[in-house]
Amino acid sequence: MATALEGLRVLELGSGAAAGVAGMVLAENGAEVVKIEPPRGDPCRGQPGFAVWHRGKKSIVLDLSDAGDRERFCALAQVADGVIEAFRPSTAERLGVDYETLHRLNDQLVYASITGFGETGPWRDLPGYEQIVAAKSGRMTTYEGVRPGPVFTPVPIAAFGAGMLAAVGLMAGISARARSGRGQRVHTSLLHALSVYDMTSGHGNRTNIPPEPGRVYGIMRVPFMTAPTKDGRFIQMCSRQARHYRRWLAELGLEALLDDPDLANAPDLWPSEERLAEAIDAIEAGMKKRTANEWMDVFSAKDIGGDPFLAPREFLDHPQCIDNGRRQEVLDAELGPTVQIGPLGLYSNTPSVVGSPAPRLGEHTGEVLGNWPSAASPARSTGRPDPTDGLPLADVTILDVGYFYACPFAATLLAEAGARVIKVEPPTGDPGRRNWTTDYVKSQVGKESIVLDLKTTEGLDILYRLVDQADVFLHNFRPGTPERLGIDSDTVMARNPRLLYVYASCFGSRGPWAHKAGFHSSPNAIAGAGVVESGDQNPPRNRTYGDPTAALATAAAIMAGVLACRRTGRGQKLETTMLTATAYAVAEWGIQHTGPQAPAVDSGQYGFHAYQRLYETAEGWLVLDAHEDRARRALGAALGSELPETPTAETADHLAKLFREDAAEAWETRLLAAGIPAAQADRGDFLHNMLNESHMRTSGAAVEAEQDGLGAYWRAAPTMQFSSAPTPLAPALPLGWATKEILSELGINDEEITRLHDVGVTKPIGHGLPG
Repeated sequence: MATALEGLRVLELGSGAAAGVAGMVLAENGAEVVKIEPPRGDPCRGQPGFAVWHRGKKSIVLDLSDAGDRERFCALAQVADGVIEAFRPSTAERLGVDYETLHRLNDQLVYASITGFGETGPWRDLPGYEQIVAAKSGRMTTYEGVRPGPVFTPVPIAAFGAGMLAAVGLMAGISARARSGRGQRVHTSLLHALSVYDMTSGHGNRTNIPPEPGRVYGIMRVPFMTAPTKDGRFIQMCSRQARHYRRWLAELGLEALLDDPDLANAPDLWPSEERLAEAIDAIEAGMKKRTANEWMDVFSAKDIGGDPFLAPREFLDHPQCIDNGRRQEVLDAELGPTVQIGPLGLYSNTPSVVGSPAPRLGEHTGEVLGNWPSAASPARSTGRPDPTDGLPLADVTILDVGYFYACPFAATLLAEAGARVIKVEPPTGDPGRRNWTTDYVKSQVGKESIVLDLKTTEGLDILYRLVDQADVFLHNFRPGTPERLGIDSDTVMARNPRLLYVYASCFGSRGPWAHKAGFHSSPNAIAGAGVVESGDQNPPRNRTYGDPTAALATAAAIMAGVLACRRTGRGQKLETTMLTATAYAVAEWGIQHTGPQAPAVDSGQYGFHAYQRLYETAEGWLVLDAHEDRARRALGAALGSELPETPTAETADHLAKLFREDAAEAWETRLLAAGIPAAQADRGDFLHNMLNESHMRTSGAAVEAEQDGLGAYWRAAPTMQFSSAPTPLAPALPLGWATKEILSELGINDEEITRLHDVGVTKPIGHGLPG
């Protein structure tokens, strides 16, 4: 087997980045992905991102409203393994290409459906565009901008996330099919994907706790500050870990901040807002004494976390991208020679392949319609559906040894699909627990926590016994650390040669920064998101979605690896990087070519252009997303104005004047009724809306859960819904809660379990911060 998904056939329906990203992940791992386009083509054709999202695929033209073409599509579905569908709710049913219809033709089919806002609730039928989802979720009000009011959020993180979740769900369904003999349906949405980016909502996160003496939360403002330097450039600091923080302050000559007994819990907690502000002023003054390059030399030499801001195109030429095999040259049919971000993951036995360029419209119609119907169909099941099948990954066991969010949350997403995840933690716990005052920790949901001191022979021996029974070993430690701990790939895979060994890194195992400390803000700076988000000529911004983006990408890469291991019977190594994941999200701005460039956000952070922009109204703010021709024409008709095909600054001024005549809520109602994508953009902030908006609760995107010691509370729901079984609302329980049970499974008796605890091998200590 050359690639992980070789021999699988997948049909892709719908427009936009979400379906495109899902299909791209599958295509680059060997699946034959056929994009179904209407006679006029995907409206996204012409965007630079199209060349990335659809590389390696085939394109055929079918008008699904035509009975003959619909019959041709159904003939393809009869021999397909999967379908990716990204229509608005009820559209697939209206066209006769929904799951129930296709399942009757092919009960082996795994059908992944992507919506904008979910399948129920008051927002169900809203246009599922990135900017509409961002506005309704409150994401546009979350970030500080250059002016009052919400800011435009250009990077399609919701679509990227939904695409990755759809890919995870579809591959999980394929894996389960080998066990159950049947396909199934999986659903996700852009709104569900955004919940992954919400790292702080839920019961007890320190970000959401009102400041009180001794408990002013300073993480984002100090160790993750965007620091100005002597030459007017900026460095994204990433020095939250104690050793990095101490080295940084020592280099600044601010040792007094380290020795002050009132600052014992810094940089996490500060005694007052005043002391925090004083520290920030002193640190910023110190950072302005050297240039950005001088600071980077110091940081590299002394292992201090901090990163330069690069534009997306610059990253593709950086040694850290090139040395890790992520710079890909593609000769595109429309754009000519291009440089694009390379494979999502690096597999040792089944390497991903960035194949042919994005296809021309209908380039493969004759080939696919001529060859697919005569292909062998997936084997039909002979029995009735078994309701006890359970979730698709019920037969997968993952050892999660990683820290913080990006790596651990990848395992959390797979736990949603039914995987058993054993979370291996040191006695002090995963450092990510420091962000919470309660046992509820978002990245710990659905996992079994076992405390093992891997620096002891007995702790390491227990881990090895768990390795013997696992399917996936997941960590994010820098090169050298696994070897020192005895958990490097050679050692671990020698015990279990069927294992998928995953290094979910920030920078990768090669290149000048391979040993550099990386955190969630690193890819924001290096891969270009901070530049794209900031607006034209503005200082770069820390948008802090590197961790969630990497978690989503790593989960998808793991699923392809699991399938490869199951299909070949051999284990292998997989490496992902946070930099690559973020580069995928900003691929539209990263692709190097000589054609039209991706739009840039204006300096006022209003938007791309007059038809895709924020407007201040008589009351509140409105986001307009009329980027398609039909929406622009409808907008002109609704406003009684002749609007040019190509918007100008004068067009924006004209619309701004009109929108000031009424309130944002009224404009939203009026424009949506006319078929024009628009939404009020300042109704609540992200953290509030994602758990408390009525749509979030009625659609099931937010759920009420209960946990011992906490009572009932609202939290983010599972991001994927499978037809085979509902995902249980598993709790996030205390450090080491499953230690005794897991040790018993390994045959260790109660007396020995007690001894291991008493000598400190399995005894939980905790992080020591006040609750």
